[in-house]
Amino acid sequence: MPRRVSPWGLAAILAAATLPAAAQQKPATPSDTAFAAQTCNVCHGSQSYVSPTMPPIHGGDAATLHQALLDFKTDKRPSTIMGRIARGYSDEQLKALADYLSKN
Repeated sequence: MPRRVSPWGLAAILAAATLPAAAQQKPATPSDTAFAAQTCNVCHGSQSYVSPTMPPIHGGDAATLHQALLDFKTDKRPSTIMGRIARGYSDEQLKALADYLSKN
C-alpha cells in the first residue's frame, strides 16, 4: 500500500529540496547607477530623446563628463542646479555615473 504524505509533510519536503542554480538567481534589476542616470534623463534627455534646451550627455566621453561633474560639485563650474545635484554624490558615484552615461 502506498504511503500517504500530508500536505504539511509535502511542504516540508519541498522546502528542504534544493533548487537548481538558475532558479536561485535573482532576476536582473537595474543598478543604482542606472537609477541615478534616470534622473539625468529628466533634463538632458535619453538615447531616444534629445532635449532641445540642455546639452546631450549620453554617449559622450566618460572622462570629460566625470570632470564636468566634479567641477560642478566643487563650484569650479558655474551652474544653477547641477552643483547641488553633484554634491549629493560621492566622487566614485560620479565616476560610475559618467562611465554609465558614456556607454548608454
